[in-house]
Amino acid sequence: MSQQPDVIVVGAGVMGCGTAYWLSKAGLNVLVLEQEAIACGASGVAAAMLEAVGHGAHLTGDDPLSAFAGASFAVHQTLRQQLLDESGVDIGYRENPVIHPAFTLAEAETLQAYARTHCDATPPVTWLEGQALWEVEPRLNRAMLGALMTHQAQVLAYRFVLALARAAERRGMTIRHGAVIGLERQVGPGISVHLRTGPTLTAPTVVLAMGPWSAHTAAWVGLRIPVYPVRGQLLELRVPDPQLRATISYGGMYLVAKADGLTLAGTTEEHDSGFVTQPTAAGRQAILDAALHMAPGLDDAQVVGHICGLRPCSEDRLPLMGPVPGWPGVYILAGHFRSGMLLSALSTRCIAELIVEGTSAVSLAAFDPARFTTGVSVSG
Repeated sequence: MSQQPDVIVVGAGVMGCGTAYWLSKAGLNVLVLEQEAIACGASGVAAAMLEAVGHGAHLTGDDPLSAFAGASFAVHQTLRQQLLDESGVDIGYRENPVIHPAFTLAEAETLQAYARTHCDATPPVTWLEGQALWEVEPRLNRAMLGALMTHQAQVLAYRFVLALARAAERRGMTIRHGAVIGLERQVGPGISVHLRTGPTLTAPTVVLAMGPWSAHTAAWVGLRIPVYPVRGQLLELRVPDPQLRATISYGGMYLVAKADGLTLAGTTEEHDSGFVTQPTAAGRQAILDAALHMAPGLDDAQVVGHICGLRPCSEDRLPLMGPVPGWPGVYILAGHFRSGMLLSALSTRCIAELIVEGTSAVSLAAFDPARFTTGVSVSG
């Protein structure tokens, strides 16, 4: 890239590459800085379940993310073919039912109430029992009293990020290896980006998309960025036929058959992990116990991989999306926690719209980074 970029994006995970995709599509000259590799963190190992209902393994209906999750799900559906055409990468998109089991009367009452209040939801939400449930997924534990059935799409996480990056590269985006160590305001318009090694770079606009490392930017901008890493461990299973027809999700754990032939079993939620990425024996056992509770018939499955990623969680469990207060031209995308893949499509499009048009079609007010400062909200 010989000319000064219009935008520098820091981080080449799903948020960084997604932002670069939309910006390059709008005709901007984009430089992505990554200190390791594309999707080298949680973006590359995520289960990548795109469930608009029950996003992030938590069935909710009145939080600010629910409507946003549904809108982002719709964007993913349009991206499916677009990304294949624009990048040549098959992202492993598929759609399937999701089963949320009830093993106790209290769980059944909660899920039945959810089904009643969301009977007109899109995708549809239904309560199933007995044979009707076993026909959807024969491997289910017959001890369950019933289950809420929703629908989801899913992708292969690494391939999805790769497709975003490749499509952006075909429009002129450049990815460069570099570790950012600070930002500096210019006397005139523009932001200086300081690297650990190499020359200082400058651009009118900078997007910080650093996942669980976003808290490091607090020292750069002099503001609170309360985002921390939460380790999530997964097991890769080789399951003899028949494969799971439905995703099963219970108590924050899940089983999902992927387009590459593997079944993913997860996931732990370790809020005290720090930046340790090594999987543990305790994590493996917790996942296996949960998997066999949901689907005892999987006792013949072979564990072929044990992986983990660090998910970015914010202080209030909502993402930070929008301009950084006091830093014109600097934006942040962080804290999407367990719903990063689902929320990425709309989150990154909205940030691109803010940069290009000055406003986003979907409001980001609930996710304004200014909520963690004493200043006035600045998001549009």
